[in-house]
Amino acid sequence: MFEPKYLIRLDKKAFVQDQVVCLGAQLKSIIKNLSELIEPHVWFGADVDAISPMPKKLGVDSFQLRKIGDNHFLLNLCENIDQFLSGVFIAVKEKDQNFKYSELRVGTEDEQFRSLNLDGVLIEIRAFDTSYFEIYSDNLILMKKLSKIYKIKISYVRSA
Repeated sequence: MFEPKYLIRLDKKAFVQDQVVCLGAQLKSIIKNLSELIEPHVWFGADVDAISPMPKKLGVDSFQLRKIGDNHFLLNLCENIDQFLSGVFIAVKEKDQNFKYSELRVGTEDEQFRSLNLDGVLIEIRAFDTSYFEIYSDNLILMKKLSKIYKIKISYVRSA
């Protein structure tokens, strides 16, 4: 069960060199930074909409979670996208990828800090309407490293 406790929101402040946010090149940079920080993993996606026909071709344009593949496949997707309008990207430990992901439905507009009935989730990235990326994790050490890279504060889940 993935129950994220930490959130980093990457908006214009994180990408000062760019005019807009949610670019394919920006997600590509996030993925490259993560590749050195998390263990071997496989990417899954859902609710992906972009200025590109690629999401529909890959079948990641619905709310049903679909396997994208390793970093190479997600980076290739990013290279073919100018800007994301929405999207959920979930990295799962390579050894834990045999869950029934096709039964899970997720969306960009899901509640913040919602749990997922999945084991082995390392991180979740959401692309929001050309405005910002949100990165969720239950790993504070990882989030501190990302916070340092992007010079953005970490938000914490509020306990009930």
